[in-house]
Amino acid sequence: MRYLILLILLLVSHTKSITAQTIVYHEAVRDQNKNLIPWYNPNHGSSYQFCLNTITDFWKAIPTCCGNQKFYMIDHTWGGSQVQENKVGGDQFAMLISSWALLYAYTGDSFFINDMKYIADTYLQYSLSPDTAVWANLPYPSNYSVPYLPRFDGDYVLGPNFTQPDKAGSFGAELITLYKITGEQKYLDAAQKIAVTLAKNVSTGDSIHSPFPFKVNAINGSLPGNYNTYPGLYLCANLAPTLTLFNELKKLSLGSVQQDSASQKIKRWVKKYPLQNNNWGNFFENILFTSNASINAITMANYILEEENNWSSTWQQDARTILDNGMQLLGSTAYDSLGVKPILEQTADLKEGGSHTARFGSVELLYAEKTGDNSRIEHAVRQLDWATYLVDFDGKVRFSPRNNSIWYTDGYGDFVRHYIRAMGWYPAIAFDSANHLIRSSSVVQNIAYGSDKIVYKTYDTDAQETFRLTQKPIQVKANGVLLNEVNTPTANAWWWQASALGGVLKINHTSAQNVAVVFNATAINETIELNEINVYPNPTNSTITIKANHIENIRFSILNNLGVIQPIFFIKKGDNLFEADIANLPQGVYHLVVEQAQNKQVKQVVKF
Repeated sequence: MRYLILLILLLVSHTKSITAQTIVYHEAVRDQNKNLIPWYNPNHGSSYQFCLNTITDFWKAIPTCCGNQKFYMIDHTWGGSQVQENKVGGDQFAMLISSWALLYAYTGDSFFINDMKYIADTYLQYSLSPDTAVWANLPYPSNYSVPYLPRFDGDYVLGPNFTQPDKAGSFGAELITLYKITGEQKYLDAAQKIAVTLAKNVSTGDSIHSPFPFKVNAINGSLPGNYNTYPGLYLCANLAPTLTLFNELKKLSLGSVQQDSASQKIKRWVKKYPLQNNNWGNFFENILFTSNASINAITMANYILEEENNWSSTWQQDARTILDNGMQLLGSTAYDSLGVKPILEQTADLKEGGSHTARFGSVELLYAEKTGDNSRIEHAVRQLDWATYLVDFDGKVRFSPRNNSIWYTDGYGDFVRHYIRAMGWYPAIAFDSANHLIRSSSVVQNIAYGSDKIVYKTYDTDAQETFRLTQKPIQVKANGVLLNEVNTPTANAWWWQASALGGVLKINHTSAQNVAVVFNATAINETIELNEINVYPNPTNSTITIKANHIENIRFSILNNLGVIQPIFFIKKGDNLFEADIANLPQGVYHLVVEQAQNKQVKQVVKF
């Protein structure tokens, strides 16, 4: 009761302290009904596109230090031109990979694949618990002992040897995505090892213990203190990513009976406890006492809606319960005068969060798409609009109006993905002045946007994509075979819904990975298959071999991090093979640029 009274008092004082005329960087803009609209442009898509563009520019300009490492491999917040040495917290790298995979498909910018690989390779090299540990082969979340280097050895608060199992599940799931994009076995192998450990250590749980503890000593399996000392470290319901990890391995025929059993234990626990008592526990690395984090609940609602066939017949009811309870507990009333309820991060830190509000809005749009219940769409879009006010002109993204921090999680890894997903689930708010892939049921391995055509390749042979386009295509091909245009989406066909500017294209292809969306008749007979480039060994200290499945008019160059072309020669060594000697280059990260016709791909090369 005392806790409830304290929570109410905090909420009341919290609400009174806001004057909702200026939100972080921008003055609030209202429509004719005095409801909030985006600050940048009344057009939702234009505003979201501006935010994505400026965030991308900001991210690409983040400096390096400490052995040519990006600041975001060392810190959890941005502090300008100097590294903060304030340690990485928890889910930072999984969130970034999650957003960058979507942003690559959305833009075709290979920077994001290179950055995903850089993040994953660095983290895997310097973070894993030993094979002999009770919680073996899990990444430690924080560079606790050496905060000026990406050397991850423990937990942000508890120190060496402590890990967060839920964050390992998140990272494992994203490693599978990266494997599907790159085809590199090391990512799949690491994900499998994480899954084995999590399945081995799962428990049935109870009202105060989740199936995995929030934090645990990876070496010996001991818990920190006891429940009375650290009650917040025993319950964490961020379990949707681990369910996704198990599901994805099963789809690849790499699952196990133990993993199936673990999935069932997790689902039973979620249905018996959080769904009934609305206690989703901790998520954030710096909290030792009890809390109830929005991200745990709303991510589970997202999972249930996307995996309804893997959940139960109550999927719609369960997702609605989570969303309604989440709004009741953590919906802020401070901006009611603007017609929007942002989402507070957690009960232990009652601050409206940009990423948490955007997540909630996007999942409400998914709920509407899945169920046909459109009653909450208007407010969901307004939540997405509200979160844009936390984005400055230069790409800085604040965590909250009540906090000056610029987190690599809240403003980037756990921000971008909600906008791309929202556009895919509700294309009416997608940017209408450029071509973008806004949704795919598969992982997009390659995509190239041209003025006369878009060509892309999916990991799965059977997949569905949604594009927001500026014009209707004249044809769509899958593996070179024409697909029929139809009035309603169906297998091996495409469907067009026109709007004032361009429209929405939906494609359903089966038994084919390579797809071409053709706008110009001159492109109809051109080769549409994307070139596949493999570089090995990578990293290297001498030569690299480049394999390409198409070599006509191909050109190579190697650039350093400043964009300066290096004096490297490429020699043809056989069918589809080229070799380059980079032994004389200084150690560091370089970019191999492969150009062919109108397409360009960039591969990251590490010289040691």
